[in-house]
Amino acid sequence: IIKMRLQMQYAGGAARQYRGPADVARHLIRTYGAFGLWHGLPATLAQRSFFFFLWGSYDVYSKWLRTLHMPRSGRPPPEKLVNFMAGGMAANTFWTLCYPVDVVKNRYMTQPDPSAIPFRRMFAHVFRTEGLSGFFRGFVPSFIRSFPTNASAIFVWESTVRVLRGESRV
Repeated sequence: IIKMRLQMQYAGGAARQYRGPADVARHLIRTYGAFGLWHGLPATLAQRSFFFFLWGSYDVYSKWLRTLHMPRSGRPPPEKLVNFMAGGMAANTFWTLCYPVDVVKNRYMTQPDPSAIPFRRMFAHVFRTEGLSGFFRGFVPSFIRSFPTNASAIFVWESTVRVLRGESRV
């Protein structure tokens, strides 16, 4: 929440509200009490629960890609290529499914203090004020970014696991 508040203070040319992370933390504690730093945790957990779709689809895509054959050799694709492609496709699946919840979470966590609209009601608020398209504002850049970013991260993760297990060299 601290990072989001600092980022939002510059959106739309608004005047600077916070001097830094410690100032945001003090403000949250003053406004919401001792648990102010965890304001928005339920919203974040709701959004993060969609990681099931990232890892579930990664497994499905990995198994499917291993059944394909490379055009010239007729062999299955190299495992590193499977990791990269499955990771990117899984990321696109994840963001397609969770993006509306992510939008609502971000709107909830960055609304003026004290929070006027509870997290559960924020869904209806976004729909009422912006329609269905409000749930997908900014989707295309996120979707495009998600493939190479997550494909690379999963590729590095899987490669590191293979090296640590002694199955591969760097």
